[in-house]
Amino acid sequence: MGDVNTELTVLKRDMPVGQDDTIRMLLDQSKRSGRAVPIRRAFVQDAEPGLRLVTRPGPFPHLLRSPERLELFLLIHCVTARADWGVTARSETWGRATGISFATNGTASAAVSRHLAKLKALKLISTAPDGRMTRITKLLEDGSGAPYSLPSGSDEGTRKDTYFRVPFAYWEQHYYKSLSMPAKAMLFIFMAMRNPFKILLHKDREFATWYGVSPSTVSRGITELKAKGLLYEFVSEQFLDGSSVFGQSTRVRWALAAPFDLNLNKKDREAAAATWTPERAAGTALRIAPGIPVLSRALAPR
Repeated sequence: MGDVNTELTVLKRDMPVGQDDTIRMLLDQSKRSGRAVPIRRAFVQDAEPGLRLVTRPGPFPHLLRSPERLELFLLIHCVTARADWGVTARSETWGRATGISFATNGTASAAVSRHLAKLKALKLISTAPDGRMTRITKLLEDGSGAPYSLPSGSDEGTRKDTYFRVPFAYWEQHYYKSLSMPAKAMLFIFMAMRNPFKILLHKDREFATWYGVSPSTVSRGITELKAKGLLYEFVSEQFLDGSSVFGQSTRVRWALAAPFDLNLNKKDREAAAATWTPERAAGTALRIAPGIPVLSRALAPR
């Protein structure tokens, strides 16, 4: 189950449970056997209709202004039922799970409603009264306001069918708390690429243009993911480069570490395995060894 406690951390009568227990309840309620939630890539980076691929940022950058709002969006996607893609829960439940409000005096409703209104404005959800509570229905992740449908992920489908998976470990291992918003931004961008073994780190301004984030977000996010061991050098490779005096250059491909390395299909995983040759592994080890004590000692002359 990860680091989230499987027993209640608060057992006193008339005392609210904590954030971790509330999240655990919602994740269990989702009954997702794969313990991951699918999110369309169009949420992070959408594409213009037509034969020519023209990309644009999805709604994702707008949620980076509020970590609570991002968590609300993700948890709604976790627990919405297939029948109508809707869910009804108390405002206090959403408030505790997302960190919006821990109040039990009735004020959580107004606080949660403000965040739901933002998601409605982005056309990511719709809401309707359900007794004394609110029924939340998720819409297509691209912000078009279209009704939600389960993405097929088929190569024969449309670009809107391409999705990535967010593992429950994001919550169970407390990454939702420990990662800053820049780190979350780059983590979701890299997961949306759907090829964690072939990440090329472009210039900060290029990422900023492609995904609607600031260059400082790109730089700070990548630095934090590296420091936390979630992004690492996978392999270095030579490629033909007409701008080089030698006609070739070296580039590094990066990989997402567990638990965020789950967005590869079988074909891409086999291709990545073929890329990891002994020669390339040795070349990468020699280049990065000075910065890693274990490798540095192992490769030192005797």
